[in-house]
Amino acid sequence: MANPARDMTEAVLAGSGLSTARLGLRFDRVVVRVLGDLRVFAEGAVPEGSAVVVTISAPIRLPAKTVEAMRERIAAADDQSGEVHGNQVRVRWLRKVAGGRPKLVGFVHNPSTKAGDLLDLAERWLRS
Repeated sequence: MANPARDMTEAVLAGSGLSTARLGLRFDRVVVRVLGDLRVFAEGAVPEGSAVVVTISAPIRLPAKTVEAMRERIAAADDQSGEVHGNQVRVRWLRKVAGGRPKLVGFVHNPSTKAGDLLDLAERWLRS
């Protein structure tokens, strides 16, 4: 079965020498649903030529409430970090991204993973 969250992550990591396991990334059903809901929202909320990168620490215990809170953060259209329902989250807005790139790249990661590294990897990929 196709896993869009994993496919996008593998595209971002291609050529970096890093693996999803080494970065502590998650791809369970809840993660796929949360990131899918955020991608659908971003399609209408993020202007053409821009993108947003989102990181959420795992586990996501309140997925529907987390999605709603993250929609509000994305709609604010600025960089943010903080806590949402017990999860550490970060949002990074990027303008002038490469053509054909998605409007949202999201990662759900173990709490020990450095979210800033994930944001940087995604930003390089989106701008390339």
